[in-house]
Amino acid sequence: MTSPDMPHCLTGCAHTYKEAREVQKEREKGRNEDENSMKSRRERKPRSFCLSNLRPALPDPLEGTFRQFQSNDYEKYLETLGVGPMIISMVIRANMVLKINQEIDKRWKFVYETSIKAKSMRGFSTNTPKLVENKFVVGEATAELLDDWDQRLVESVLESYEEMETPSKTCCQISCPAVCEEHHRRLVLIQTARTDQKITHDSTIVYELDKEDPDVMVVTSRVGGELEDVVAIRRFRRQREQENERRISVI
Repeated sequence: MTSPDMPHCLTGCAHTYKEAREVQKEREKGRNEDENSMKSRRERKPRSFCLSNLRPALPDPLEGTFRQFQSNDYEKYLETLGVGPMIISMVIRANMVLKINQEIDKRWKFVYETSIKAKSMRGFSTNTPKLVENKFVVGEATAELLDDWDQRLVESVLESYEEMETPSKTCCQISCPAVCEEHHRRLVLIQTARTDQKITHDSTIVYELDKEDPDVMVVTSRVGGELEDVVAIRRFRRQREQENERRISVI
């Protein structure tokens, strides 16, 4: 009968204890790593902050409120649309305000406010405003609401063009540098008239800022007549919003 040098555990408790200690060490290691990651998350470095980031986006240069101060050949334009001479005289003498805004949903809103000068039955001068409002999505056909003196039924499509430069025609056949033509930011409204009405002329209206004065809106209206196209140009000046001054009186 031989005796071993070292005592042998018949139940295996030493091996079980060793495995338990290793599992406990792994858990403590994972817990320490989680605590370190939480501390690193809490101790974040402060980011640079600038007040200019809170500034709202600048509006489109075509947006704003404009008042008409000049018109060329607008009488011929109205006459081509079938407007009578009395109505033409009334429209030419009226005060017109144009409002162009791009809403949050990217739709363009056009509002024409026409203040017609007239007299009441008792002889008093009156100034009655008339509003015509339309909203367009670029590239989508929309039934447009026109003024009362325009008897057409039209379906209009708004197109938007960015500012760019395109080469014009060369002056000779030799390969020489071409002169560049500058095209400003503009909106083009293409009006297609229904053919089942009395007036069936299609028309195009271009909205763009003056090249020399960005506060002047140039509205070019073109309508196809029986012999040739009639082009009318109207100019509108931008209206600045005046801040209301508050007067404080001390008693």
